[in-house]
Amino acid sequence: MDVKLLKVKQFPIDLPVRRKPSNAKALCLISLTTTLSIACFILGLFCHVNKPTQLILNDRLTMRDFMPYFRWWKDTSDVLVTCRIFIFNVTNSKEWLDGKDDQLHLEEVVPIVYREILVHDNVTFHEHNSTMSYITRRHLEFLPERNAPGILNKTIIVPNTSLLGVAARMENDFYFIKKGLNFIYSISGDSVFSNMTIYDYLWNTKPLFLQQARSIIPSMVPAENVGILSTMYEDPEEHVNVRYGRHYGNEQFFMMNTYEYEPTVPGFSLARGDCFASIVNSSEGATYSQNLNEQSVLIYWRKTLCRAVPLYFDGRVQRGPLIGYKYSLPDSSYDRLANSTADCYKGQYTLLEDGCTDVSKCYHDVSLAATSPHFYARNFTNAHKITGMKPNRELHHSYTIVDPSFGIPLDQSARTQTNLVIPKLSGYASEIRQFSEMIIPMFWIEYHQKELPIYIVRTLQAFYVIRDIEPYLPYALYLACVLLLVVAFREAARFNIQQSRIVPTKC
Repeated sequence: MDVKLLKVKQFPIDLPVRRKPSNAKALCLISLTTTLSIACFILGLFCHVNKPTQLILNDRLTMRDFMPYFRWWKDTSDVLVTCRIFIFNVTNSKEWLDGKDDQLHLEEVVPIVYREILVHDNVTFHEHNSTMSYITRRHLEFLPERNAPGILNKTIIVPNTSLLGVAARMENDFYFIKKGLNFIYSISGDSVFSNMTIYDYLWNTKPLFLQQARSIIPSMVPAENVGILSTMYEDPEEHVNVRYGRHYGNEQFFMMNTYEYEPTVPGFSLARGDCFASIVNSSEGATYSQNLNEQSVLIYWRKTLCRAVPLYFDGRVQRGPLIGYKYSLPDSSYDRLANSTADCYKGQYTLLEDGCTDVSKCYHDVSLAATSPHFYARNFTNAHKITGMKPNRELHHSYTIVDPSFGIPLDQSARTQTNLVIPKLSGYASEIRQFSEMIIPMFWIEYHQKELPIYIVRTLQAFYVIRDIEPYLPYALYLACVLLLVVAFREAARFNIQQSRIVPTKC
């Protein structure tokens, strides 16, 4: 073989190559576990110092407009509140007028069911004094599926409350003024009983007596239409000012300062020297104070009742998956006060009995009084001329069941009966005088919020889950921090071993 050829032709030789292991995945895992461990430690330390549920409640006090709890309050379209009206129909009006019966027989008509729509609008925050102003609008929507067919066209017989109410109001006036009322009554062709449809009674009551009086003395008749729901909802807007923010804390959250720019019930004017019928510290029922307990007293304000009433703790109640606190209206709520001067609801035209509260200030000064439905829990002396009352606590008492942490109503029912109160009459026509010293039930009404939307219930459930695990949460986070650090150190050790290892390749 040619030696020169061997020297020229050389063959490549593969030598072992030192290859570094792939370290991107390991470094990523180490960084992630280390970061998470630090986050768990900081979060655990934060939960150890601060309670998450208390932070949630404190944040709700601020009522920030982009948070869910503000939207729940402002938009109530998902909350069903039914308004049921029970009318008392007179079944023996002819026998009563003829003197054959000495008692009026009343029969409760099946309820007429509406939905009450509540809107909160024009919300304004006053940060200088931690108050919030807004406008409340309410209106009714008829629910055909919950009513008997043709119920609004049913004919009823009811006392002519306009005529009898004016007579009661004028009882202490001069003789000639009463004669003037008798004259208007005689030429009007009206009667002490009115025969009309339920719809007209609710929305379109225009007695001949009032029409005649309005044509002669316009100032005597403030409203021509005295339908009961038309009168109750004649003011479309209510101006409210409430407290909010951490300045007042949980105890005073959403308590009223003023209603229609006054701290009193409409019709009671401190400037005129009227009784101080306060609405301060009350609530319209959309939400109450936070962190309630068994000693808490809820004050409920409703214009239809014409006063604010206290509700007291009455036990814990299960409502779906939640446990609420039940606060009930005491049976003695409408009783007379020992201090007669401080009793703003004793009656303008006659001293009312225990169990009655005067509402004339809210209804054009007509002699009206509110009681519990069917005179529940009280026996009235002036009710002996009435039959048909069937009091029942389960059906006729008022209550609210509230989530104790947030003060959100889970279930509530406000029930009240409106009655015409007539003193001893003199100087009127005989058929008018026949109603002397009577308390005549006109109707009773129930506002009922039966349940909350499911998304609110689920949110409240989540809050209580957090509250239950709250004592153990910091320690769970500390444990997670330690476990993550162990994983990080293990991966770091494995990475160092791989870095020092040489991996041979195939020849």
